[in-house]
Amino acid sequence: MKFNKSAASVLAAASLLLASGAANAGVVNVGGIVWDTDSFFDFSANSTLVENVAVDIGQTISGWGRITTINTEASSSFCPSGCELTYVFSGYTLLNDLTPAVGEDFFFSGGTLDFYVSAANSVFDNPATFSDGALWLSLVGADPLGAGYTLSGSITGVSALGVILNGEGSGFLDVVGGVAAPYFDTNSQFGADFNYTSSFTPLPVAIGDKTHLGSANITGASTEVPEPGALALLGLGLAAIGAARRSKKNA
Repeated sequence: MKFNKSAASVLAAASLLLASGAANAGVVNVGGIVWDTDSFFDFSANSTLVENVAVDIGQTISGWGRITTINTEASSSFCPSGCELTYVFSGYTLLNDLTPAVGEDFFFSGGTLDFYVSAANSVFDNPATFSDGALWLSLVGADPLGAGYTLSGSITGVSALGVILNGEGSGFLDVVGGVAAPYFDTNSQFGADFNYTSSFTPLPVAIGDKTHLGSANITGASTEVPEPGALALLGLGLAAIGAARRSKKNA
């Protein structure tokens, strides 16, 4: 009987832990980033970025950016401690030569994108400030539709000198690591974890080889991950009850 009371206490503790989260169902805090997995917009993040462009097959593009909103909430809401969520991307390799000309399509393979949480210290002309925090989420370019590329788009503006002025693109990403990985490994975008759309236009002044300013929207679906403490207590309580029943049966 004493063992049964102990098991009941463990189950009660687990129930309290689970119930404490019910009041804020869907709201999670992962590495300092807070969002509602039950939001109508979940998951949608907007960002500002800088990047280079490519015109010859085999050239790569890379850059860095800062998340400005998550599920329409500003950074003061999704980073209540005063942190920021930034990212760096690289390794997108151009698959076709470009003239370039308005209306011309481009295709890229590969690509990686890593999110970092840090103090709000990023400065766009200092790329090191976009990867100086804790790794939050690591992604790689994906091709869920078997199209042969991970990023595609078109040129929407070219100067009289044949320089790319404007463009837009879209692609897919899969989760491969980071503390937030369990929340986003959902295959919600045609079998990939994220879809993103972006547009770009020339920077007033280049930052090294980064010649263009862009914006991007990253969409997917996040899910709640049960608290390990509650799960452990619940498992312990169930095991204790099972052992007590076996002991009573044998008696």
